[in-house]
Amino acid sequence: MRIDLGDLTLDLTATVKGLRPPRLVWHVGAPRDTTPADRVAGPRPPSIPPRREATTVDLHADKFVPLVANVSGTDEVGNPTAVDPADVTVTYEVDDPSIVALTDNGDGSARAAATGVLGVAQVTATVTHTPTGRVGTDVLTLNVVPGDAEVIAVSVSAGPEEEVTPDA
Repeated sequence: MRIDLGDLTLDLTATVKGLRPPRLVWHVGAPRDTTPADRVAGPRPPSIPPRREATTVDLHADKFVPLVANVSGTDEVGNPTAVDPADVTVTYEVDDPSIVALTDNGDGSARAAATGVLGVAQVTATVTHTPTGRVGTDVLTLNVVPGDAEVIAVSVSAGPEEEVTPDA
């Protein structure tokens, strides 16, 4: 439950002792070149509250990375358990689509393409375990940095003219 108190937000949660939500592990693929169509920013969602940072990845302003959320689980005392991928649904959202254009593939993977604007965007993956209804989230921070130099500009300037042969 979230209570907005103006400059302060109070979050209240109830948990069962020893019961942990599914855990996400990010696998970020190698950066790849983008096309102008990949860099189209989508609509900005309503204010997404800031979340904790788990992983930060630098992304060149002219590249994209594939994202895959691998889901693992634990029992109530922390022992690892198998989670059938068919029993989970993973969705993705980005807090600032003007920096990263996100495409949720609907199969547990996504594609995060830099739009060319430098800055920081957070991608949130939410996993829902269908049989139990349990939900887990994780955040990936993408730091969009300048790409490699494509054009080198040179500017030559001249000083004041001077006499080549002095007059006697």
